[in-house]
Amino acid sequence: MLTSRQWRKHKTTIIFGGITLISLAFSSGDISRNMQSISNIKATIATQSEKQTKLEQQIAFEQEQAKIANTRYQEGCIPIVFGTYPNIRYVTIVEDQILTDRITGRTLPSGTRVCDANGNTGVISEKGAVGVIAFTGDRDMVAKRLKRFRGGTYSQPIDRGNP
Repeated sequence: MLTSRQWRKHKTTIIFGGITLISLAFSSGDISRNMQSISNIKATIATQSEKQTKLEQQIAFEQEQAKIANTRYQEGCIPIVFGTYPNIRYVTIVEDQILTDRITGRTLPSGTRVCDANGNTGVISEKGAVGVIAFTGDRDMVAKRLKRFRGGTYSQPIDRGNP
């Protein structure tokens, strides 16, 4: 097999290689566990990175919505109410909600900006329903707009479907 000449020439390498093979044989279980642990860590990092990306996209979306909603509150949206004075209550607007003029009972004109006390704003579509809803969390902006209508005799549009 090995001649004495080859043994003398490569003795250190052969011994080192043998020890390495024996070490690998004994530690194969540890290596396997470490590789699996690394795979789990990579999967966890990937999941967390995906969540972080989604959160950042959500924040950007909310900021854009808030700009639109703030503009609607500043430029004049009409708050939606239920009931009759003095028992008027603000109601939340939702997508595809049909709102009517309190006096005529007709749907509001297309393009009318409506809002509620929760920070939601929308625009009346050609079908007469609320669409393109945007939300702002700026409570001061909402309060400032709604303050203008409290106790007034202005005929606010109503949602006849809400209690």
